[in-house]
Amino acid sequence: MTLTSRERVLRTIRREPTDCVAVAPYMYDVAVVAAGVSLLDYYTDPDVMTKAQLTLHDLVGQDVISVGSDNFYIAEGFGCQTTHEEEELPALTQPAVDSLADVFDVEVLDPHSDGRMPLMLEAIRQVRAAVGEEVAVRSPGTGPFALASYLIGSQQWLCEIGMCEAGMDEANETALHHALGLATETLIRFGKACWDAGADIIHCGDSLASCDMISPRTYERFAWPYELRVFQAWKEHGITGSLLHICGDSTKVLKLYADTGADLVEIDNMVDLSTAHQKIGDRVTLVGNVHTVNDLFRGTPESVRVASQRCIQAAGGGHGFILGSGCLVPRNTPIENVREMVRVARQSHFEIS
Repeated sequence: MTLTSRERVLRTIRREPTDCVAVAPYMYDVAVVAAGVSLLDYYTDPDVMTKAQLTLHDLVGQDVISVGSDNFYIAEGFGCQTTHEEEELPALTQPAVDSLADVFDVEVLDPHSDGRMPLMLEAIRQVRAAVGEEVAVRSPGTGPFALASYLIGSQQWLCEIGMCEAGMDEANETALHHALGLATETLIRFGKACWDAGADIIHCGDSLASCDMISPRTYERFAWPYELRVFQAWKEHGITGSLLHICGDSTKVLKLYADTGADLVEIDNMVDLSTAHQKIGDRVTLVGNVHTVNDLFRGTPESVRVASQRCIQAAGGGHGFILGSGCLVPRNTPIENVREMVRVARQSHFEIS
């Protein structure tokens, strides 16, 4: 029995038997190169984004198409100023407010009208219409800690968090939590809209909450409670494919990741996948963690094959596991390297009773 890509992914999330390992390298602007389109057009035009992602899928054949481009498509709705250049992804040039105290003047966003969220929703609808029930679709998504940081700038945000943690600036703690609340409610609304638009996997990517950036204690105090709220609200909406992705070495907080209620946890290559499998593999579907630079970007099909096989073995043979990249696949990654991940996954064969 051969499953469609979407069936394979959904069954994996439900921890049901599949015909082979599902495979989902996390790819955004790789599609720009594959389709030969302008990067600026890709992140500002849903038609171009859809065309590019469908072209990439035709070349690679992965089980999940990832809709998305950059970190600031929501933040722009708060008033953040970003670059929009022809061949570079948007970068933050001006935060939404001048000081932390000003966050009380900021309002929760509407995903159907603010920032570039409407563009992303339209791209999800178009991709879903194009692939029907054959392929799974993954939404874009940032996380509450990262999104809140864009209000005042990530560097200033981390300084404020650090001073609060050190007991030096406790008066600002209320403002920090208010900003996190704004980000959380906005992400809840956006995730629900992505699900309603046809996405199967709703992505919460809280990159700044990495334990390479903040301590486990800070994560538990300032990031985890808001991620928990996001996943709880999504679950109440009927979302059954919520995903948490946080870059870096998350070994010390893996159990907290599972405690968020996320259905899937994407594991960066800095984490020993077998350790993640032992700690939380019985609670969530794991995704990962082929090295995006050493194997996919700089490697060869042979090195990708070895890395992919190692990941499947580390994850207990592939059940309750999606073979993926540790993080976002770099733009100019050779297509044959990504395609090799798919070949390895397809060569794994499971019996479906």
